[in-house]
Amino acid sequence: MSIFLFSIILALRILAGTLGAGAAESKSTWQVEWDKAVKAAEAEGEINVYVVDYPRFAVGLFQKAFPKIKLNMIDGPSGPALSSRLMAERRAGKYQADLYIAGQGTHVSVLYPAKALAPMAPAFILPEVKDETKWFKGKHRFVDPDTRHSFVFQGHRGLYVSYNTGQVKADEIKSWADLINPKWKGKMIGYDPSVAGVARNALWYVYKNKFLGAEFMHKLYGDMEIAIARDQRQLVDWLATGKAAICIACDDADINSAKENKLPVETITHILKEGDYVAAGQGAISMLTPAPHPNAAQVFLNWFLSKEGQTIYQEQSVKSGQRNANSRRMDIAKDIIRPEYRLKEGSEVWENGPDVDKETAEATKLFKEILGKRAK
Repeated sequence: MSIFLFSIILALRILAGTLGAGAAESKSTWQVEWDKAVKAAEAEGEINVYVVDYPRFAVGLFQKAFPKIKLNMIDGPSGPALSSRLMAERRAGKYQADLYIAGQGTHVSVLYPAKALAPMAPAFILPEVKDETKWFKGKHRFVDPDTRHSFVFQGHRGLYVSYNTGQVKADEIKSWADLINPKWKGKMIGYDPSVAGVARNALWYVYKNKFLGAEFMHKLYGDMEIAIARDQRQLVDWLATGKAAICIACDDADINSAKENKLPVETITHILKEGDYVAAGQGAISMLTPAPHPNAAQVFLNWFLSKEGQTIYQEQSVKSGQRNANSRRMDIAKDIIRPEYRLKEGSEVWENGPDVDKETAEATKLFKEILGKRAK
């Protein structure tokens, strides 16, 4: 071998070694930070996670993933109840919560105004968590006014129109505008949207959707003589027996139960002309400040939002009975989520934000005014 050729080969090997070392060093930057955070979290020894409803099943498995960090799970019956407890503790000078997981509302209406939330991005360590392309629409979703505190990890399609299969065909309803066809006048029912729950989400969607809005609300709730009730089982019974042809915001679980019993009810699952409403369920997480166990909180957050953590979240939530607990991470298997609840990347979507309480109050006021005029 000539000295010249030997020199070239040696130079290439040195270059390859340099590049390899650079790649290893780049990889180790986050890995070193992660190992340091885990070690510090284990030194703290515990973590306090405040959680509502079905996310607790996934939260509980953090203990298995990190056995040296004791998990203290404070489970509340509802977001308002749990946030009230948390705020009472803070007023007493007891800063006990590390993380808070519940529906969007109390993050924005209670914890944010109290300046109880820590910015989240600085806590992201794992590259897969930082990478926004892994999430729906290629971005992280924060619901707080500053868009940096309360992270939304769940998103499922809101399905709000159900029908009696003996009176309605699915392809007759391709748009919300099809609901105000005179043929359905006096044949529609709906759950009271002035009560918190699914119907209120549907009301917000109709009110804020640029294709619908106040004018459509007058036609739907005023002109169509829609019967409003607060008993979901009664509504589904009316639909199943043919007393009504269409129901707005009939309970999904009751509809599915009726279908399983071979009753003639179904829900519109195709995308309507005006786009999808995307619901977050109980899927929002915030870090509290000051946190009693900041390192453990950071480790939990990265684990929970990782591919592994969100896969566990989906699986455990669905097994608990929450059929629509779809993670906004798009790089995880969705087989366990029923197709109709999965997010559609190409569709137009409507998601409420930090002004949802104000907007819903406006919509509810208009709804009551419309019903008031009907009663005269």
